[in-house]
Amino acid sequence: MEGFLSEYKAVKQVGVPADLNASALTGARINLAKNERIAIVVSMGDSTGAVTNFSFQQHDASTGGTSKALTLDNAYYHKVAAATVSTKVVPGAAASSFDLSALFAADEGLVVFEVLAEDLDVSNGFDHISFDIADTTAAKIVSAVYMTNGSRFQPAYAEAL
Repeated sequence: MEGFLSEYKAVKQVGVPADLNASALTGARINLAKNERIAIVVSMGDSTGAVTNFSFQQHDASTGGTSKALTLDNAYYHKVAAATVSTKVVPGAAASSFDLSALFAADEGLVVFEVLAEDLDVSNGFDHISFDIADTTAAKIVSAVYMTNGSRFQPAYAEAL
């Protein structure tokens, strides 16, 4: 037996499931120096005309410090409504913000973004990431988790994120 998933991958809730109609979801900062990559898994309920805009930041501290946009060109994956398989999307250009309203404005679904440790400006001390979802302007229940991969500490479930 190879081991259980939680032995190698740590999971942290980004925020409690919430209706983003009136306020944005601001994700906690995660130290990526301890891992090779992190996936941000977002689950969204259906709605009517909701804006779904995701943005990424990098930071040089767990709180305070300096923050700046985290520009990504990594593929992301989505599964909308009754889809049984995910769709891989390769962005046409690197960006720090992704507007997926055309996909999720009225439908439920999942989206998974990945950030690699090498995406961060580590030469200037940036080793933390965070992820935000803007106010949706319509009722939309959203929850999200961070899932690390390539933890430098084992077992991963014992790692403080």
